[in-house]
Amino acid sequence: MTELVLKNVSRRYGNTLAIDKVNITVANGEFLTLLGPSGCGKSTTLSTIAGLDRPTGGSISFGDNVLFDAEDGTFLQPEARGFGVVFQSYALWPHMTVEGNVGLGLKLRKIPAAERNKRISEVLDLVGLGPLAKRYPGELSGGQQQRVALARAIVFRPPLLLLDEPLSNLDAQLRQQARVWLKDIQRELGLTTIYVTHDQDEALAMSDRIVVMRSGKIVQLGTPQEIYRTPVHPFVASFIGNANLIEVTGGAAAQAGGCDVRLADGQVIRAQTPLGNLNAGKQLLAVRPHLISCTKADNASEVAVEFGMENYLGDHFEQVVRVAGTEMRLSLDEPRPRGGGKIWIRNEDAMVFEAER
Repeated sequence: MTELVLKNVSRRYGNTLAIDKVNITVANGEFLTLLGPSGCGKSTTLSTIAGLDRPTGGSISFGDNVLFDAEDGTFLQPEARGFGVVFQSYALWPHMTVEGNVGLGLKLRKIPAAERNKRISEVLDLVGLGPLAKRYPGELSGGQQQRVALARAIVFRPPLLLLDEPLSNLDAQLRQQARVWLKDIQRELGLTTIYVTHDQDEALAMSDRIVVMRSGKIVQLGTPQEIYRTPVHPFVASFIGNANLIEVTGGAAAQAGGCDVRLADGQVIRAQTPLGNLNAGKQLLAVRPHLISCTKADNASEVAVEFGMENYLGDHFEQVVRVAGTEMRLSLDEPRPRGGGKIWIRNEDAMVFEAER
């Protein structure tokens, strides 16, 4: 089985540490997503794998091939790695037809014309662009250009596919469609794929596993379900699922991994502790907007709040409430009248973390 292995990979630019001792193992045929906000190091990590950026520490191997090793100076050039790469900018040659753009890599690899034409035809049919083979990029929509870029990356049958925010230039509807066919193609071809995005919906919908990054480091690595349901850090809870984060003070430990925490105004909420018992002092309570109820619920903490402004978002309302000097967001079918009121937070839906880790 061919695995991609990154061991303690770091990349420093002067005094700036862009990625810091990143350790990842990607299995054969896996779809792994690097997820995080701008500047977290996800694109830099992808570039080190592609060979477009040389790390300053650690090692990278793919199967039996060492791509980079800081200790002995090994560095395999990008063209020798043979990976397929698709960037945010599709970088298509405007003077070449669709089939010309797709087949350029095969031509440079001196693939015979008959075999080249066969592969071009197969891959264009795979991405649904067979009838557009003679068109030029300027005659295509953004979604079609994106498919050309993908076809060009997979036509030479790369052992690893690297995608750097390839859907970011598409509108919302096209992005949703593209997620489906891109994942279908990846599964059909069995391509080991590393995908970079800052879009949590893309990551959850497409990935076998997700690497959540922040400030050049891996915060959590796991399946989409693990990342969403059992975050190990308040940043993960807020970035995946947009959880409210509220500063609280820890109270007495409770059974089943939970504890009581106090808001600034003294109100008590029962919450789960995903990482076990917490130290005394300031902590962060994480609650997702759609898990907060405005009707009384069993095994729930009752909290007095002040209802504020609401926004209509199509399938739901988002309403702001003020509690203990801070704001929270609620996801509701119908907004509540502004002014004083109550909300209920179920014990199992609230998570508490140490404020600084």
